[in-house]
Amino acid sequence: MRKYWLLLVICTPIGVLFLLYLHFSNTGSLPSPLEKFEHYIISILLANTMGWLAFQIDNWFDKQISWKESFLTRFIAGLIANLVIVNSITISVMVFSLEATTSEAWKIGILIVMAIFLYEIFYGWFYSYRYYAHTQVEWLQSERRQLELQFESLKSQISPHFLFNCLNTISSLLYKDAKLAEEFIRRMAETFQYVINNQKRTFVSLREELEFVKSYYYLLQVRFENNLKLEINIPKNLLDSPIPPLTLQMLIENAVKHNQIDNENSLLVYLSVKDNTHLLITNTKTSGFTRPTSTKVGLENIRKRYSFFTRQPIEIRNDSRYVVQLPLLKEMVEKV
Repeated sequence: MRKYWLLLVICTPIGVLFLLYLHFSNTGSLPSPLEKFEHYIISILLANTMGWLAFQIDNWFDKQISWKESFLTRFIAGLIANLVIVNSITISVMVFSLEATTSEAWKIGILIVMAIFLYEIFYGWFYSYRYYAHTQVEWLQSERRQLELQFESLKSQISPHFLFNCLNTISSLLYKDAKLAEEFIRRMAETFQYVINNQKRTFVSLREELEFVKSYYYLLQVRFENNLKLEINIPKNLLDSPIPPLTLQMLIENAVKHNQIDNENSLLVYLSVKDNTHLLITNTKTSGFTRPTSTKVGLENIRKRYSFFTRQPIEIRNDSRYVVQLPLLKEMVEKV
């Protein structure tokens, strides 16, 4: 409705100006509102009708031709259609209703060509502005959702349970092996520092993520000793590939959470690459353990974060081994 009110506000003075111009160019004087009242009404109605018609034509073309993909084609199509249709109807009405002469018809035609050309320019400019504003809003919303997911991921890492286990391990090591306790505290500090430093980053390099995973693995290994093993087989040329931070750590944590690890049940986590296009996180499955019901919050978090950067799906295979296949992202686009 606001668009039609805007058309009324714009087209009404245009209709009056057309009549004033035609009358003045022929007689050298302005038409009296009382004597030419009927002509004023016809001119205003005609201008508003043609404005509405031009707007409908452009609306129809908007659905047929994309401004974004074919801006020039869309502009020319709307311009030609409006010139032919609006010009023909307006001149016909002016000639038969207002008894315009041939010279007046030519003047009307030229004025309409100029008016429609300016109208199409402003219509295209308005679309470009609206599209830019809409794109900016979508980008900001996407960025906000990404940060929210990032925050959810970070909250899950610094859990009271994880911190409690670390402190218990430190407490026991202080009496058994002071040097090991010191190394454990250093690795623990590196782990938490990584989480804090990357809380606002969209990507880190695979190299950075693997270094963090090694520190995290050290903490787990002190707890589970040789019953937990991590093997990494990733080509050096892929180490600069971007990855959302804490992705690998979250998958390793899931593997530990859903498997029993003791002297009789060893767990192997293997990080590798498939065809230089996908990252594979594989873990063996142990028996004799009642696994907690999976809420799949971690995996869903990873899926959502990856959906911002690629259309390739995250694939999961759960047979003799549990395998998560992540698409390798191609470009590092940092958003802070």
